[in-house]
Formats: sequence, C-alpha cells, structure tokens
Amino acid sequence: MGDVPRYLPIAAAKSVSEKYGCRQVILLAWDGERTHVVTYGETPDDCERAALGGNMLKKKWGWPECNDQPSRVRKLEAENAELRARLESHS
Repeated sequence: MGDVPRYLPIAAAKSVSEKYGCRQVILLAWDGERTHVVTYGETPDDCERAALGGNMLKKKWGWPECNDQPSRVRKLEAENAELRARLESHS
C-alpha cells in the first residue's frame, strides 16, 4: 500500500466535488493507522459548511477540539476586517 500519508490533501475532496458535481464534500478515511477528515466546498460558504460538518464528525469520534476555519474563509475574514478598518479611518 505504500507510505501511510500524514494527511489527505484537499485536492482529493476537490476531485470528488468536480467528478460528481457535489458542492460540499467531507471525506472520512482510515489508512490502517489513523483516521483522516478532509473537507472541500466550491464557494467560501460551502467551505465553511463542509468544515463545520467535518468538525462535527471529529467531535463524534472523540478527536480533540478543532474549530479551525478553511483557509479561504480565513482569508476573506481578514480582507473584510482590513476593509472595515480602512472605511472607519476615512469616516
């Protein structure tokens, strides 16, 4: 089977999304040593919802608390905060 991966890439979930026309994908896999959860969403909103679903699975399986947001959502939130600050400084 080869080397056991440290994590599954988001590209794997994206591939499922593209191949089967799913807007949100949550992959739960076991490689014989560890369980993996990877999520993907077409839009930032889909990303966030898929991540919430993935976190629910992790909680159900007793994983440590994890409420990390997808990188696209974090990037948009940072951009929004920067724009708000710019608007406030011009008021």
